[in-house]
Amino acid sequence: MKKFFRNIEEIIGASLLIAVLIVLATQIFSRQVLDAPITWSEQLARFLFVYVAYFAISSEIKSDGHVRIEFFFEKLPVKVRIIVHYIFQVMMAGVLILLGYIGFEMAMRKFPVEIVSLNISYVYMYMALPILSLLMLYRLIEKNIKDIKHKKEVE
Repeated sequence: MKKFFRNIEEIIGASLLIAVLIVLATQIFSRQVLDAPITWSEQLARFLFVYVAYFAISSEIKSDGHVRIEFFFEKLPVKVRIIVHYIFQVMMAGVLILLGYIGFEMAMRKFPVEIVSLNISYVYMYMALPILSLLMLYRLIEKNIKDIKHKKEVE
């Protein structure tokens, strides 16, 4: 069970990506071969893809795969590099908290609006941002605690 929770982003994200591919392949088949397009497939694929993207971001935070300009970072002295690294980590945490808050506000405004083709509220799509911002924040904190405990040098 621990392994599942350690890799939850990859497991759910990959499953959702496969679902997106199946929905799109079904849509292409029904449109091109059967000449009867499925009206809800595009909205469902978009809905699922939003979650895939946020799970991918969380996975990259967990593995420290986010983008930074290494050229300048590597030129800094080690102590300054460590300080700059943790300043950026705190800034990322602040941005994730802000995104979670803004995402929640947006989701609440979209509550009465319906995705007509799927017959569900837009709140389910917009709740991806606050829910997965919390997961990203958790992974960011978890990674930094692990790095501090193991005294991993900032690369």
